[in-house]
Amino acid sequence: MRFYFLASLCWLFSPAILPAQVQQPAPESIFKVLQQYDPLTVRIETDIKQLKKDRSDEHWQPAVFKVMKGDSVALQLDVELAARGNMRKKTCFFPPVKIRFEHTGPVNDSIADVNELKLVTSCKNTALDEQWVQKECLVYELYNILTEQSFQVKRASVSFANPGKKGALMSSFSFLIESEKEMAARLNAKPIKPRIVTHKSLDTLAFDRLALFQYMIGNTDWSVRVRHNIKVLYLMPSGPSIPIPYDFDYAGVIGTDYALPDPQLPIRTVQERYYMGPCRDKFEFTRVFRYFKSKKEAILSHCEQFPDLPRNVKKQVANYLGEFFLVLDDPDSAKRDIEDNCGKIK
Repeated sequence: MRFYFLASLCWLFSPAILPAQVQQPAPESIFKVLQQYDPLTVRIETDIKQLKKDRSDEHWQPAVFKVMKGDSVALQLDVELAARGNMRKKTCFFPPVKIRFEHTGPVNDSIADVNELKLVTSCKNTALDEQWVQKECLVYELYNILTEQSFQVKRASVSFANPGKKGALMSSFSFLIESEKEMAARLNAKPIKPRIVTHKSLDTLAFDRLALFQYMIGNTDWSVRVRHNIKVLYLMPSGPSIPIPYDFDYAGVIGTDYALPDPQLPIRTVQERYYMGPCRDKFEFTRVFRYFKSKKEAILSHCEQFPDLPRNVKKQVANYLGEFFLVLDDPDSAKRDIEDNCGKIK
């Protein structure tokens, strides 16, 4: 199956569900359609045993994707699922998945192949694992505050069940991630996949913003050079190229029990911050520091208002991020920990 661009809600809803008075909207992507549900509650029915099989190759299997309104089905779609993430497929009780939606639009649609969404779910179906997912979702939203050049996410409550079964095998807080090509279309950009990326080929402000954000959240599990947990987009019509980060589960602010720093780095735990950005002149460092300080209130306020985390956990997150802003507020600390530590990662 191939998806995308939803020509009308008549395709999305079965005749028994679609009210007669509903107007047909302009074509929309599935991510935009799902954003309209608040809260978003999803039930996915598929062969759970088959999905959880440990395999090295990508394997797609049929599933039914239902958006629930109480006990009623508001939207039902035939989809395909595949487990993703090599490490998580081996260690998780339930692996993260990607969802492929059926394509019914013209084959020459500008983003007709925007047909897959990543779904991040609780790894081991425990309260602590669910908190890690919630915090990773929060991190994506914090980067959204800093720039629109970022992956959008949609919070959801997702349950998985075998077909024909009433009960769910797993139900937890989850979130969906906008596809790379849909993000590119939103930004009037083109995804590119160079084998090697140098920081000199990227927009200076975009790269500095990314590097300082990764430092803020305590994440060293990324590399622009080899595009590890980084996507690169070329802004149309004439550039520049910009890096977009994703996958933050190794960040110190999240604190997963499986996250370990690269042994080549001079840190012992992921909670220790280490700046991995390039060296810049004083003006460029000052520019990005000021930008982050201008977003301090919005960032900390968003942490406080995030509805899904317990109050004590939100406080821990805010305290961790607050330590970052203390570094920025102290010129000596900023020079020692950031400016003088630049350019060490190739």
